[in-house]
Amino acid sequence: MAKLGLIYTGITCVVLILVQTTFFFVPPSLLAIFRWGIRPGIYALLLLGVVAFFGKDSRPIRKAYHSNIVAIIGLLLFGSMIIIVSVIFGGGRNAMMPSFWMILPNLWTMILPLCLVETVRYRLIKNTDKNNRIWIAFLLSFAFAFANLDELRMALNSENHEWISFFFESILPVLTASILVSIIAINGSLFSVLLISFVYNLGGTFSPLLPSIDRIAWSLVLYGMMFAVGILNYYLTDDNSAAQRKRVARTVKHTSGGPAKYIIGIPVSIFTIAFFLQVFAIYPVVILTGSMTGYIDMGSMVIMRRIPPDETLHRVQVGDVLHYRFRGIEVVHRVRDFTYDNDVRFYVTQGDANEFPDPDLLAMEDVLGTPIFTIPFVGYPNIIFRSIFGGIF
Repeated sequence: MAKLGLIYTGITCVVLILVQTTFFFVPPSLLAIFRWGIRPGIYALLLLGVVAFFGKDSRPIRKAYHSNIVAIIGLLLFGSMIIIVSVIFGGGRNAMMPSFWMILPNLWTMILPLCLVETVRYRLIKNTDKNNRIWIAFLLSFAFAFANLDELRMALNSENHEWISFFFESILPVLTASILVSIIAINGSLFSVLLISFVYNLGGTFSPLLPSIDRIAWSLVLYGMMFAVGILNYYLTDDNSAAQRKRVARTVKHTSGGPAKYIIGIPVSIFTIAFFLQVFAIYPVVILTGSMTGYIDMGSMVIMRRIPPDETLHRVQVGDVLHYRFRGIEVVHRVRDFTYDNDVRFYVTQGDANEFPDPDLLAMEDVLGTPIFTIPFVGYPNIIFRSIFGGIF
């Protein structure tokens, strides 16, 4: 039976990849047929195959109650974070669901396939030998994450391939959710698997309210929520006492971390490096001088929101603080006024602590971003490093 589970897992992964790869290249005229009939039909056949091979799984699930509680808390956490972030940053109606008649087709084209493939995942993991369960769970995590990446079709057809941002905004959240679902499937119930998968894969689509923040910022919120749910699942479904868990943790320190160590650690490391290299729409800037003292002190780290060049004219007003590039140097100053030259707008900038405005006008194409919030003192290590190694003040 264990060998059969490995074989069917491989078949499932190959089928999911083939179906999704085909979807990427389906002509627009056939997309409706593919979404409404072909994909749900293939997933239904996969499920029938699992049932035929393994039969009805009648084994009791001791930790089902706890996993269901985790799933419900995950749902409440997701809804609460949407409301909290929407209150802080502003929120609006989700354009994906203007009416019930638009939601209804999505029940078939999105929720039905998700329920079918998650049931396949759950039964494969449950019917796998315990020694291979972790590896099969991670293998299924990647295949199922790929099956949920419908946005990749738009990225492939786009002329501007911002792949690094796309990875962290779309691919990594789906992959993280898939890994979380597989982990919950090991000890949990089908209900908890379906609920967690729906919340973190389709929750944003079916939410009537969405926060008005950049996708990368919302992805960070999702990572935090999924991490919290994973920790909660670990403690609620772990039968060991606190003392036993500490002994296991001490043992783990002297052994290999297994696949989870690399699956979690590598993306986090890449994300951290890319974030400080200012790759994303949300990026950090260290204030190196005192020209904005009183509003932003020297040594602070400011989290900026990038302003696309085509939005600068409409989004930048007198009084706004801007991060911009001037003669190869990045500056954070306030807009005091603006003027026009041949119908092209230029900004007059000045540091809050400076007596006079900056001598040169700021062109719109040199504007990089605007502050979201400030973290004091965090930037001092950067200042010390620059001073020692000859950085520019």
